[in-house]
Amino acid sequence: MTLLVCCLAVAIALATCPVGEAVDCTPDAADPYCKCSGSGFTLDLSKLSFPMHQIPDTQEYGTYEYTFSPCPTVDCNGGGDSSGVACQEFVGSSGGEVFVARKVPDGQPAWSVASLNPLEFTVTYCDGDLTGGVEDLERCAIVTFKDDGSHGDLDASMEKETSTDTQLSYNFMLQGKDISKVRAGAGGGGGGGSGTAAGVVGLVLISVFIVAALTYFIVGMAVNYNRGTRGCEMVPNATFWRDLPLLIKDGFLFMISPCYNREKYQKF
Repeated sequence: MTLLVCCLAVAIALATCPVGEAVDCTPDAADPYCKCSGSGFTLDLSKLSFPMHQIPDTQEYGTYEYTFSPCPTVDCNGGGDSSGVACQEFVGSSGGEVFVARKVPDGQPAWSVASLNPLEFTVTYCDGDLTGGVEDLERCAIVTFKDDGSHGDLDASMEKETSTDTQLSYNFMLQGKDISKVRAGAGGGGGGGSGTAAGVVGLVLISVFIVAALTYFIVGMAVNYNRGTRGCEMVPNATFWRDLPLLIKDGFLFMISPCYNREKYQKF
């Protein structure tokens, strides 16, 4: 019966635990390109090492390399404009560099946090060079950061291009153990667990224990009453509960007694 109650409590706790739940993160007013803040935590990209050069293009044509550096920003093409957040360069040539994303006054990158434990979030940076031609789309960088222990300290790649009627987006993936350094605040830094989730698990376990205990005593006493039992003997397993303090005392004394005293116990 006890094992069943424990299994039920764990199952309910796991079912209601909000680990991995999306959370809000507001871009920092002073530095929205590098920081955002939520309830009890802050994400700060300056904790990582930038700029990241020669990020490979994983698509089949693979003729481009990329630079990503939101803090500090960089000059993508050597023209004196150091506002570049993400740059694209044609492999093996010069002069083909373009701004995929820029840091501009009053710019507001979009932060989306999918999970705090493990940490995974996405930042969308825009204001890049236009593609030119008939479509003339605005370039943007959609960068996903993922705390992934199966990778090294920090791996980066450009995964794919996606487009809408107005934008051409370059989808980057940065993953590795170093991503955990980005988070500061309660449970942050070093990939700590979610305090909110732990609190919910504890509350559920305590609630289930109280309900199970009340059910045990009420139902047990009702059954014993119907059997004609009265007084203290109505308590289910009354003999066990009466002897429990002495059993606890004996167990405690057994643990703290010197080894030689244990020889006094009868050998089976």
